[in-house]
Formats: sequence, structure tokens, C-alpha cells
Amino acid sequence: MENYKLKSDYRETSGKGEARKLRSQGMIPGTIYGYRQDTLSIAVNELELRRLLTSRGESAIVDLTIEGKVSKECNAIIKEVQQHPATGRILHIDFQYLRKGEKLRLEVPVELAGTATGVKDMGGVLERGPRVLQVRCFPRHIPEKIEIDVSELKIQDAIHVEDIVDAHPKLEFLDDPATTLVIVVPPKVEVEPTPAEEEEAAEEPEVIAKGKEEEGEKAEGTEESSDS
Repeated sequence: MENYKLKSDYRETSGKGEARKLRSQGMIPGTIYGYRQDTLSIAVNELELRRLLTSRGESAIVDLTIEGKVSKECNAIIKEVQQHPATGRILHIDFQYLRKGEKLRLEVPVELAGTATGVKDMGGVLERGPRVLQVRCFPRHIPEKIEIDVSELKIQDAIHVEDIVDAHPKLEFLDDPATTLVIVVPPKVEVEPTPAEEEEAAEEPEVIAKGKEEEGEKAEGTEESSDS
């Protein structure tokens, strides 16, 4: 798959006011940085950036063109996308320069495929662990996702990070190998109260009421004693 081609404009100024102005013009402020490279402030078209994220995801590799006072072309990878917590609108984006022969550390989404036998036929409940995994690999080996087939899982069956390593030889998994990615647990059974427990629960208000009556009688007796 060819790298996504993305244009950007070099920014000479920065700050919250400048960022708001750019966003009002349909541009997203960002930066690009990397080992022994100048950190540059840039701006990219919001619509074009959304197309990139929709088609390639948040770990996309791009052929980035920077235009303006500083003009250059480079290979880069998206490192962070900052979004508004309420609206989801993109607020800022960071790119990292790519160097030939350099492995990258990034997050890859985990997706489950199939319906577990333990859920379909045994009434179990599928519980999943982390939805992203930390990996290290060369740029050309970056996967869009890590898919895990759960269809053979029965009650109490689980898949851990160490179980998927052999299926992805070009990835170096950085999470704890014992991390549970998915497990099928038994269905929750509601325990009905025994007849004795029901009877005890029904009698309890009467005991409380009786106690209050006794307290009232004692209080009246005390008042009579004091009057005498």
C-alpha cells in the first residue's frame, strides 16, 4: 500500500489564539519532530486529515509536504491526535519523522472476530482486555489492526498476549505476555434466598417495631418514676 500524500503549511507563530484562528479556517495546528531533526509547527486541512484518519487510522504513514517559509518533503507517521472530549473535533496533531532502518513504537488496535462457542452454546459471557497493544516494528510492517479469532473459545478459555506472538513474527509485543486479551467466563447465576432467609427478612420489621415499643414503655416508666 502506498503512503498517503498529505500537504501542510509551515507556521511561524503558535499559541492558543493562533490555534483557534486556524481551526476557524478549517485547518488543524500540528507539529513534526524526530531524532536530530528540527521541530516544525505546521497546519493541515481538517477535511483532508479526517480522510486520512478514516482510511488509514491513527498510526498512518504519510508522504508529508511542507510549504511556506520552510519547504520540504518527508516521510512521517502520526504519533498523536488530540480531540475535544465532548465534540470529538480534532484539536492538534503530532507527526514524527521516519528514518530508514528505524523501528517504531506504536499502538495497534485489537479487534475480535467470530462468536465464541462458550457464548453461543454455553451461555457464557465474553470479557475483553485492552483494546490496543503496544508494539515495535519497521514502518513497512505496521498492521492496521490485530485480529483475534474467538470462535473456538469455550467457558474459561482465554487468549493472552503470549498466545498471539507466533502469528505476528514481524511485531515485537511490548505488553506483559500474560496480559489477558479475551476470556469467556461462566454466566452469572442469581442465588435465590432460602425459605428460612425469606422468613427471617419478613420477621425483622416486627422485631424492630417491638423494640421501639419496649423503648417507649421504658421511657414512660421513667417519666412516671420521675413524677413520683
